[in-house]
Amino acid sequence: MCNCKKIKELPSLKIYTFMGTYKAKYKTGASVKNGVTIFWETATQEELAYAYEELGMTGAIEKISNTKTKDESKKSKKSNKNISKK
Repeated sequence: MCNCKKIKELPSLKIYTFMGTYKAKYKTGASVKNGVTIFWETATQEELAYAYEELGMTGAIEKISNTKTKDESKKSKKSNKNISKK
């Protein structure tokens, strides 16, 4: 649970959570950055997204992307072509 009401007011959090899911690297304890406290055992996706995207806590949170970039789609097409040629 985060002690910052600012998190609930950010409309960009819905975009962040749509584009990916966030996984805390810690199971217990709390971290504080810029006056925001994140309690790892109870943190929601929105709180993790805020901490990752806005506070830059990339060392404590892992982002798992739900969208493919242009490079990823090209790689999958190339690998499929190589398989069919064999």
